[in-house]
Amino acid sequence: MLSSDYIANLTDHLQQAVLAVDQSGVIVYCNDSASHYWQRGMELLLGRQNTDLFHADPLIQQKIREVLDSGKVCRLGGYVLQTPPLHERGAEIVIAPVRNESGIVDQAVITLLESTAHQEFQARELEEKLASSLGELAGAMAHEIQNPLSGIKGMLQLLQRDLQNTKIKNGSISMMLNELDRVERLLKQLLLHSGPMPLDSSRFNIHELLNTVIQFEKNSVPGIKFKRIYDTSLPEIKSDRDKLHQVFLNLLRNAAEASAKNSTVTVSTRFCGKWELTGTNLDPELNYTLVTVEDEGAGIAPENQEKLFKPFFSTKKEGHGLGLSISFRLVKSLGGMLSYTPRDSDGSVFQVFLPDRTPDKV
Repeated sequence: MLSSDYIANLTDHLQQAVLAVDQSGVIVYCNDSASHYWQRGMELLLGRQNTDLFHADPLIQQKIREVLDSGKVCRLGGYVLQTPPLHERGAEIVIAPVRNESGIVDQAVITLLESTAHQEFQARELEEKLASSLGELAGAMAHEIQNPLSGIKGMLQLLQRDLQNTKIKNGSISMMLNELDRVERLLKQLLLHSGPMPLDSSRFNIHELLNTVIQFEKNSVPGIKFKRIYDTSLPEIKSDRDKLHQVFLNLLRNAAEASAKNSTVTVSTRFCGKWELTGTNLDPELNYTLVTVEDEGAGIAPENQEKLFKPFFSTKKEGHGLGLSISFRLVKSLGGMLSYTPRDSDGSVFQVFLPDRTPDKV
């Protein structure tokens, strides 16, 4: 007979939700994915009746009862669930009997794989591969543009010096040099989208880093309040401090710019539950810290949310659309994930999932 710990180790990292129901219809086991699907911790699922979890799906209730009575496996392919929070989401469902040592069915195991989550996972993998290819192309173009740009800038600087020696005033050259400086900054940011990210890892306290960035932004935007909600029990992480400094500075600056005067930007930290990693590309073997930046601005229009982390997309009039895309890639290079969700009221919530150590390979 397999131990419960052994079974948990086998199922906790599956993308499928796994539930075990006894003959009285009570949930006696669930894995992390089930917690994610029903948006509740394990302790809130265990001990509940399966009729509670599937109260708007009488067919599933009926099939669970049939499996417990008959001992035969039941499969429901492409089933559209009706019970919240899985309302109107397609799933592949298998209900199988579990027999005791006497051969009598005493439990039923339900596995549920959300079809849409699987499709989104595949689409995200394809998009990341495409972004990587575009990043390499952007990097190659940036290198090619930099060489003639440096030559043009050098010639203009010589011309400016000659004119200054002859005491001839010409503001056009200064304007052109300023524009060339702006293009150079843009090219440097483009280069961050190409090739592997070199990492300089060290152990540090994430709260000390956040406090440093918050203090900098408080001095830059005095009309915005910054609220901290920290889980001080979090251990130090091993990551690239400078890269995370750039990420959090960009997120806080965006949040401040999106907020009206006297608004509040909330920065919070907490431990990330394993169930929250379901449907992501994150390594379930690692422990993750979740850093959240929340503002009270107008939020992101639904039609723009999928474009947020793509290069050159910006909702700002003077934005170049590289800040969030670079932050996304920086966090990914550290083995983490940057995501966006709208607030219940107006505003935006950006979440940074950070592993307790950087990956061996980038």
